[in-house]
Parts: sequence; C-alpha cells; structure tokens
Amino acid sequence: MSLIPTLSETIARARADLRMGLPVALGDHLAAAVETLSPARLADLRALGPAVLALTDRRAGTLKAR
Repeated sequence: MSLIPTLSETIARARADLRMGLPVALGDHLAAAVETLSPARLADLRALGPAVLALTDRRAGTLKAR
C-alpha cells in the first residue's frame, strides 16, 4: 500500500479545503468557494493577479442568474 493519496482521496481533500475557505490548485489556476472565503484570503488571492468569478450552471440556476 502506498502512502500517496489516491485520486479519490485527493478530490475529497480538495472538496474539504474548499468548504473550509481554502483555495485549491487546479493546474495553473487557484479556485476558491466564495461562500466560505474570508476577506483576508480574498485580498491575498487578488494580490496575485486579476480574479475571475465563475458559476456552475447549477449554482446560476439556484441564484436565478442568466
């Protein structure tokens, strides 16, 4: 048995980090859930460069956004 996390364990860790307000690396990008992101972390992320807000289709439907 390897001590390296499996793909499913890595995904579970990323989900948990997002729920706690921590950003996660997705390739060359950082992603964060805005619902749990603290103002201080948002400021730190914005200091790295321009931020882009992206919504999933499901979330946009929940918010009744076009």
